[in-house]
Amino acid sequence: MAPLRSVSELASIIEHHTQAVEEGLKGTPESEFSLAFGAPLQIQVPPSLEATRGELLETIDELRARLLGPLGYLMATVLPTPVLTGVLHVLHAFDIASHVPLGPNAEISYEELGERCGLPEDDTRQILQAAIAFRIFAEVTPDVSVRHNAASSNFAVPAMKDMLGLFVDEQCGGACKLVESLQRFPGSGEPGHAAHVLAFREAKAIKEGKVVDRDIADPSKGLFDYMADDEERVARFRSAMGVSTKSLAYRASYFIDNLPWADQNQCPGTVADIGGAGGEICQAILRAYPNVKKAYVLDLPEVVAGAKAPEDLEGRIEYESYNFLAEKVTREADVYVFRHIFHDWSDQYAAKILKNLVPALKKGSKIWISELVLSDLSDRNHTKDQMQRGADMLMKFGHNAKERSKRGWETLLAAADERLRIASITRPDGAHDSVIEIVFDA
Repeated sequence: MAPLRSVSELASIIEHHTQAVEEGLKGTPESEFSLAFGAPLQIQVPPSLEATRGELLETIDELRARLLGPLGYLMATVLPTPVLTGVLHVLHAFDIASHVPLGPNAEISYEELGERCGLPEDDTRQILQAAIAFRIFAEVTPDVSVRHNAASSNFAVPAMKDMLGLFVDEQCGGACKLVESLQRFPGSGEPGHAAHVLAFREAKAIKEGKVVDRDIADPSKGLFDYMADDEERVARFRSAMGVSTKSLAYRASYFIDNLPWADQNQCPGTVADIGGAGGEICQAILRAYPNVKKAYVLDLPEVVAGAKAPEDLEGRIEYESYNFLAEKVTREADVYVFRHIFHDWSDQYAAKILKNLVPALKKGSKIWISELVLSDLSDRNHTKDQMQRGADMLMKFGHNAKERSKRGWETLLAAADERLRIASITRPDGAHDSVIEIVFDA
């Protein structure tokens, strides 16, 4: 355990790091650090200040917790959970953000807003004021009118509506079914036993006026299989995932820029992206590394159907049908890439994906993975731990899957093939994911 720092020492660190970040952003739109309407939606600091900002946020979090004390901190953590869940659900269900006029000085009364949303004025005021307490929306005249701030205006954007809907309709339902999942299917790695699937099945049965069938005939059928027949839900999921990938911490450039392929001696001639969807990663690789002659995108037939190479990459990229759980890889390539694939699967299925790749590998073949590598829990990294373990739990809710630590990745590789080993792990400053290099030693 790290030595306990005094609260005055924490305050000093906060002052010093705040000044450094403020100085580094001087003259930029982000320098006001504002939540007012029209403010930048993300604060991007120079790479040299990423570690400073991370330590600043961690120190602020520690100081707050220490000043509240054990019980105060516990209450401040527990109380908002059901409150925010309920408030955000109402904001989404009644599309409240879309009924508040957009503009730096545009406001609306609670009375009129309630009429537009189909809610009583008192309920509208109560819900909105709770949201405002958490820095979502801003009150203009006390108890009378409200307006957007930068945070709430996001919810008026279609893609962000989808993101909010994904969390309140899907993830919250899964969270409430976690206990049932653990009790009914202890130790299961089957996607059909996941909490999210249980919630999905129950909601569907209620909607259709049926009794929930507790028997799960095919536990290998996961969330995506259940969603496949609901076009609206699939569209929302894709839209929401599109938003998440725009977060600065999830930028694909962290992966692309940390591949050692600027060195021609290390640059592969051919790359295959397993589960590569629309080919965005392969396209970025080809543009960043001209010495990569050809890239192949391998994914399900319905995913790659109709996919075409951009004009500037014609002849350098191809799309091929492939099911990574059911087929052996036959496409030969110098390097194989996986991005955000394995965290959707428990070890038993993730190992199967790798086993299906092994026949295509030869001595020295490399696999590059862009995915989270869980850090060891630390007294000095609570804010990072909260994000990482939160992502880990979302995988548990949704797929009976998980994020993995270095030890977890080593365990997975050993289960797939003892000739697979980790050569390096790099986590760029500011990135959520790490770049994992795996070598096949035949």
